[in-house]
Amino acid sequence: MNEPLTIWVGAIVTLAVFSYLVKENAFYRFFLHAALGTTVGMGIVMTIKQVLIPNWYQPIANAVTGDGPMTGLLWVLALVPGSLWYFQMSKKHFWVSTLVSGLFIGVAAGLAFKTWMLLIMPQIGASLKPLNPFDGGFTGEKLAEVVSNFVFIASLLTALLYFFFSFSTESKLMGKPMRFGRLMIMVCLGGMFGSTVMTRLSYLLERLRFLYQDWIGRQILSLFGG
Repeated sequence: MNEPLTIWVGAIVTLAVFSYLVKENAFYRFFLHAALGTTVGMGIVMTIKQVLIPNWYQPIANAVTGDGPMTGLLWVLALVPGSLWYFQMSKKHFWVSTLVSGLFIGVAAGLAFKTWMLLIMPQIGASLKPLNPFDGGFTGEKLAEVVSNFVFIASLLTALLYFFFSFSTESKLMGKPMRFGRLMIMVCLGGMFGSTVMTRLSYLLERLRFLYQDWIGRQILSLFGG
């Protein structure tokens, strides 16, 4: 696709998305459905070209032609669990598909738990921060680091305390630390919300720049000899 046509298609799609700000309309829904269809089509093609052909078809073909080990023929057995998915379209034999779907959900849950552990354990270890300003010599930077670590640990412990619902918020001993933990949670959520808004605004500004410079500045004005 040449550049002018790419810019015009991009501008029309961008205006279709912006039209939703007025109200939901047929122009917006057409490009929404086109985007979903394109995503599904690309997913099918990528699954065939990047998964099925190199990981399933090619080992079998190499085993048949003698270019690979004969163990590649074992991939034919993958057709058995794979075909079970299609029983979801049968009301009478739907239960057959639950066998393979249960297997895949179990595998996915195991992988997700492993990923979560690998993600959360380093964060727990990083939460153990030093609080001794005299460790390695007393300096202004060391003191600032210790103060920062103290605020971090205080925020961590009080935020955890806030979620221990066995303590009453009216307790004189636990009330103030729990309120401080709630305050730190709100500060964190506020920062995350602000970061999200900034990210969305950066997307908006990039689209406005595209419409103003690439579409209006280079394509529309060129039609009038600009």
